[in-house]
Amino acid sequence: MVTAEAVQEIVAAITPFIGENMARSATRVHCEKLGIAEPHVTPEQLELLIGRLETGLRVFMGRDKATSLMRPLRVKLGGVS
Repeated sequence: MVTAEAVQEIVAAITPFIGENMARSATRVHCEKLGIAEPHVTPEQLELLIGRLETGLRVFMGRDKATSLMRPLRVKLGGVS
């Protein structure tokens, strides 16, 4: 999958809960830490990225809501669940 498209999907999904600036910033930082770059991201990298973001979201919304928010992204972006 194209990295920019995956990041856009992730940011769009979490923006309503933490705001656009925080969503973009958190996603960018985690991409850098995980070595995710353009042009393509693997399903395994996406799973790591989503997992890291989900862990952070638990602080804002609790474990169950964070998991339910990220589950559809896992399926949509790479089929890894």
